[in-house]
Amino acid sequence: MFVVKKMRFTNPPFQSLNIKTLKNISNSSISSGNIRQFHNYRPIPSTLPLLTRIEYGSLLSKNANNIHFYHRPKTSTNHTSTIPSLLINNTNNGGLRFNIHIRTGINSGAFKYFHTTSKAYSQSTINPDTTNTKKPATSNGHKELLRLLKLAKYDWKLLSVALILLIFSCVIGMLIPKVIGMVLDATKDAVFNNDNNSDHKITSIDDMSPIIWGLSMPDFLWVVAGALIIGQAASFGRVVLLRILGEKLVARLRANVMKKTLHQDAEFFDRNKVGDLISRLSSDAYVVSRSMTQNISDGCKAVICGGVGIGMMLNISTSLSGALFIFAPILLFGASLYGKRIRIISKKLQESTGNLTRVAEEQLSGVKTIQSFVAEGKELHRYDKSIRQVFHVGRTEAFTNATFFSSTNMLADISFLIVLAYGSHLVLQGGLTIGDLTAFMIYTEYTGNAMYGLSNFYSELMKGAGAASRLFELTDRKPVISSTKGEHFITRDFKCGSSIRFENVSFSYPTRPGNKIFNDLTFNIEVGSNVCFVGPSGRGKSTITSLLLKYYLPSTGTIYIDGQDINKISAKSLRRSLGVVQQEPILMSGTVRDNIAYGLDYKPTLEEIRGVAKKAFCFDFITKFPQGFDTVIGARGALLSGGQKQRISIARALLKKPKILILDEATSALDVESEGAINYTLGQLMKSKECTIISIAHRLSTIRRSENVIVLGNDGSVVETGKFKELYAKRDSALFKLLNEPKKLETLIPSPLLLKSGDINNNLGDPAYKESEDKSTVAKQDSDDKKKNNEEDDFEVKKAKDEVIEHVYEDINSDQKSSQLRP
Repeated sequence: MFVVKKMRFTNPPFQSLNIKTLKNISNSSISSGNIRQFHNYRPIPSTLPLLTRIEYGSLLSKNANNIHFYHRPKTSTNHTSTIPSLLINNTNNGGLRFNIHIRTGINSGAFKYFHTTSKAYSQSTINPDTTNTKKPATSNGHKELLRLLKLAKYDWKLLSVALILLIFSCVIGMLIPKVIGMVLDATKDAVFNNDNNSDHKITSIDDMSPIIWGLSMPDFLWVVAGALIIGQAASFGRVVLLRILGEKLVARLRANVMKKTLHQDAEFFDRNKVGDLISRLSSDAYVVSRSMTQNISDGCKAVICGGVGIGMMLNISTSLSGALFIFAPILLFGASLYGKRIRIISKKLQESTGNLTRVAEEQLSGVKTIQSFVAEGKELHRYDKSIRQVFHVGRTEAFTNATFFSSTNMLADISFLIVLAYGSHLVLQGGLTIGDLTAFMIYTEYTGNAMYGLSNFYSELMKGAGAASRLFELTDRKPVISSTKGEHFITRDFKCGSSIRFENVSFSYPTRPGNKIFNDLTFNIEVGSNVCFVGPSGRGKSTITSLLLKYYLPSTGTIYIDGQDINKISAKSLRRSLGVVQQEPILMSGTVRDNIAYGLDYKPTLEEIRGVAKKAFCFDFITKFPQGFDTVIGARGALLSGGQKQRISIARALLKKPKILILDEATSALDVESEGAINYTLGQLMKSKECTIISIAHRLSTIRRSENVIVLGNDGSVVETGKFKELYAKRDSALFKLLNEPKKLETLIPSPLLLKSGDINNNLGDPAYKESEDKSTVAKQDSDDKKKNNEEDDFEVKKAKDEVIEHVYEDINSDQKSSQLRP
């Protein structure tokens, strides 16, 4: 009998767990984390949220709480280990508790049973993201509330003044029933004396003797009126200060959540939908705001008023108070159950609302796709399904609220009848005056209202705790890749780019650990060179960009930039030296000027912005806008076309003056004219060697522009490297085969070339370009296979339709003879 050891997995997040590890271990539990073997595994299909991979063994049975498998020892002489390894990966965020049963030996063998103790059982959850997250312990919501209140420690002076005003206003307000009782008793005595004294008749309150605190009735009422005015002024100050305090608290929480979210790594955003994050930052934050602003003010008032009311009731009559307080334990127990229930329901409601927001965000962002496929009905059905989930949780909340508040109201009515009946008995016995009974009944009503307000306060507080727990999940998560931790990236002092070296890099995305993208990837990129990555779709070309930007860490191997291991460099420091232009650029809401200057640690001049705009061939269309560079382009650049957004993105990257410029299909949305102009700019940048350029492309024009080509294979390794001309000249090269696949012909036809006719394989040969001041002509060579590409043919060049390119491609085939051109 063994108990699984509690292990904490840090970076790297995966470690092995085997039978030897479990021997002679007790009083512990299975860790929150992933348990993984590193090689030779066989996947076991399952419908459960659990993936079990067994090395050198087979699965016997499995259910929600147990895993049975048979271990078959290795018989190969090359392997001596007989230890089975498990990979356990729970995709359910709620975790999974389980027992492990292992049967070993070639013939049935001994039956070994691994279990957890009752204490360990409650901790034995597997969560794929717990290595980066502080796993929240099961709580009743009080921990979340304490964490929220800790945010108010910065405003303790404001809180102290607010509490003093609150106590003052509540005490004055709770004196009113006592004053009413005193006035009633004084009036009763005056009436009694008036009936027995025929010499002095009292016809108004002015005729009453000074019987209350030595004051006449008018003076006494004036004092009470003054106290009430002061109390209301204190109440005004209390409401304002507590509301300001609550707003500060929530604003601080929102800022902290956004700060933590923006500093998360790419793995976090791979696992979490944008819609759910937006719901947390908006809807959940609003619930917390509502529970911590006006609700805090009302709750504090209810607590103080209830306490003062109970004290005054005890002062008037302890026996009557004792008869009333028999319901207190019932009320407190019911409130406790209600608070727990409403906190769970509130969290479910927020999760359902987050899912609804996510669905709406997906549908609205893809509305054109939905309309093009005439899928409006299907998407409405999906949205209605999410609405029904929110409705069902809301209906459950309504029934819970109705049950609790109707029960408390019933208890209040019963208690009021008890006070009336028993109080009347005490008055008849002479143990209580009419004024005291009246004051006591008013205090009962006040205290009942305070308890009712306290119930509302507790209800809203638990809702806020449920919403706060979802926010704290974001703030508690520690990213695997910290953007600030690490050494400072040392850039070269002289004006040139950076060198890049991948050394035996293997990588798979954290969300798809079984799908390896790279396997021992190795290549070198020299300082100031221009390299293009080519390969089949989905084989890791863009992943190289993500690794260079340190969005992810390689599973094995090392990446060096200027000889520095990027794992030891802070991500922020590294990213300041890199510029990226994506295929689908993301622009921020604001002006054109703001987007071009985005991310810089200084404010560039207008001349600098105009200069890069000209280089990126976007100056002309920007100046045609009514406000020019101050034109607001809308959210995500909604008022611009795809090509305009790409050109502004290129200008943004150029203004950054990066040491490494990464172009991920950067000209895919441009026409021939714009692409030619931008390629000319990039060509000038290549000549200057100011930065190292990495291109990821399918377009032949981009591939030709590069000095060197790195071809990636289907297994994620480098198949071949070299100059385009040399690689493509070999008909058995991977580059030639890739560019001539029938399925890729349409995307690989060079957009700057206007082809006339002929065999497409020959048309993809080496073109020659000639610069002209007013127009450009592009010729296309057709290599004759029979003469082994030694003869040249002439082709017509078609004139550009609208206006010609002022600057065109540099002749990259300068070592060949000039082509003959016909007008």
